[in-house]
Amino acid sequence: MADTDVPTLLPETEAWLRALPGVAYPQALAAQFPRIANALAAVRHDPQALRERFHELTHDHRGGRRGFPFDVMMDLLVLREALIKDDDLPGDNDATKWVS
Repeated sequence: MADTDVPTLLPETEAWLRALPGVAYPQALAAQFPRIANALAAVRHDPQALRERFHELTHDHRGGRRGFPFDVMMDLLVLREALIKDDDLPGDNDATKWVS
């Protein structure tokens, strides 16, 4: 990939991330993985697509992936918590929400 092909955070993505109520700006995600932030912004109005995108990002389906740096993973989890309303799921409660 040429230097000019490096993904950058789109202005509309940055505006969306900065406008999210009750969520600190995800600096690590925006700086280290702008392509992922842009992809999340692109599906923000489609709850099912957003849920699927977060699932793809937080689960290793191909095996052997290294995962994200801690600060990026925390940004993803905070965004997921704010954007995906899992309270509607039967049997879901805070005691088991992040247990795998």
